[in-house]
Amino acid sequence: MAVFLHGLTNEREISAALRFLSRHDIPYFAQGGAHGYSPTLAVIQHAVMIKMERFDEIRFNDDNSVTVGGAVLFGDLMSALYAAGRELTVGSCVCVGSTGAMLGGGHGRLQGKHGLTSDALRSVRMVLWNGTVVEASESKNPDLFWGMRGAGHNFGVVIESTYETFPQENDGMHYNADMVFTSDSLEGVINVINSLIPDQDPALALDLLFFIDPSTMSPVIFLNLVYAGTQAEGQRYADLFASTNPGNSTTGPRISRLSVDASVATFGDLNNVAAGGAITAACATGSRQNAYTSTLRTLDVSTMRQLFASFATFVQENPLAINSLILFEIFGQEGIDAKPNDYSAYPNRGFANVLTLLQMTYTNDAVADAADTWARQWRDTLTLPDVSGYPQQHVYENYAHGDEPLEAIYGYDEWRRERLTSLKRKFDPKDNFNGYHAIPLDGMW
Repeated sequence: MAVFLHGLTNEREISAALRFLSRHDIPYFAQGGAHGYSPTLAVIQHAVMIKMERFDEIRFNDDNSVTVGGAVLFGDLMSALYAAGRELTVGSCVCVGSTGAMLGGGHGRLQGKHGLTSDALRSVRMVLWNGTVVEASESKNPDLFWGMRGAGHNFGVVIESTYETFPQENDGMHYNADMVFTSDSLEGVINVINSLIPDQDPALALDLLFFIDPSTMSPVIFLNLVYAGTQAEGQRYADLFASTNPGNSTTGPRISRLSVDASVATFGDLNNVAAGGAITAACATGSRQNAYTSTLRTLDVSTMRQLFASFATFVQENPLAINSLILFEIFGQEGIDAKPNDYSAYPNRGFANVLTLLQMTYTNDAVADAADTWARQWRDTLTLPDVSGYPQQHVYENYAHGDEPLEAIYGYDEWRRERLTSLKRKFDPKDNFNGYHAIPLDGMW
């Protein structure tokens, strides 16, 4: 049970609230976009939820940076950026809080061009457990600034963040193509995707989805392709997935594309248009969400075929899970890899070519155990080095289930663990911010 604290409008009120709650040992947590659902949040019980909904300001500065409040959603930020002729890496879902996503790193379609959302961060203004208001940047509290970019949920409540922005290309217009394929096209589609990954065009973003058509209970292969450039350039990539493309080998797996819906969308409206609006539809409330994740170097063809078949069988046998899906995000890596490995607390540069999300969605808990078992077992399979292509498990923090080793979330380097523990002890010595993949105060990783 939680008590809700509404109506706070400035950092003084947040400061007073944290100071009072901490002094009286009352558990609390702050809610911005309200999209996080890691099971680790269950450690927070009988707490005060600090609602940040009024911290929704977006303002542009003279140097073209943008300052956003702690509750600003990606959808609102994208609209404001487009109107200003600027762009920034943002997530694919309009209802996700921009601050919460950034704190875990911030993957998105433009990462090939501009890196992670957190790579563009220039400063944060935040309140610590004892009510102290601090700023973190390269020049102020630089160690905290390092930790906020990739492990930031552990240290305080962010009031506002300031980001570098970038001039829009192609007048902010993006090519979008939504494609559906026959089930026997899976190998062919994956072969094309894998061919693009090693030197992926920074402007190219792919979302491969498996879901079940509720009218037929048949599995669907759906590919969303977004190109941050001209229609002609985007069309060239979409043509690689065409049924009659001469580049598809007559002796290799063939592609039979059932449909393609191509359009051009503004950056401000892209997330509502892409994937036929399916990602935006996920913003609907009222369902249980149970997600498992893995990162992959490429898509192992034989494993993908087994996963596709297994998912279809699982949902057909458990129709209460009909709204579940499997998502593979294949975004450019150039912008991420341009930063050195120690640039921030984000640990997965070079280890996240493909982000996988096994998203179990249902409204009836009768299917909960079966869904959890199926997704967890497949997560474990996708994590195997022979399947993932990586020698160790690597997890994007914002997608983490919470049962993974903390090293898989925050990195295996000893210096990373030591640095994060030191920051935790300095800025959250009472472990008040312990609900989201908490860094251990005792250093016992």
